Amino acid sequence: MKQTVILRDIYAADLFTRSRASELRTSINVAANEVELDFNNISFMSRSFADELCNIMDEMSHINFSFINMCDEIKTMLNKVQNSRRQERKRGVANAKIIKFDDIESLSEYFITMV
Repeated sequence: MKQTVILRDIYAADLFTRSRASELRTSINVAANEVELDFNNISFMSRSFADELCNIMDEMSHINFSFINMCDEIKTMLNKVQNSRRQERKRGVANAKIIKFDDIESLSEYFITMV
């Protein structure tokens, strides 16, 4: 069974936030074997929305997802997120010094020395 989800029927023209993306789960029929997401009249998708969309597709891996009417900016964002998810995460500082404080006053004093 194929299902088409018209995103503009659910969202405004801009797709923001991970929590808004997670709402898409309720619009997807889990019995479907193919879901087509229609991006007609959608002009922006945030990185967090795209990442959560990837999470949804991973969770529902039994479904073949496809996209239609996707503008170039949204294609680029989704591609960047999908590519970054395939790469190993790199931590900027592996040997950062950890300083512990007994109370807020000692923390404040430490911050004063940084100025």
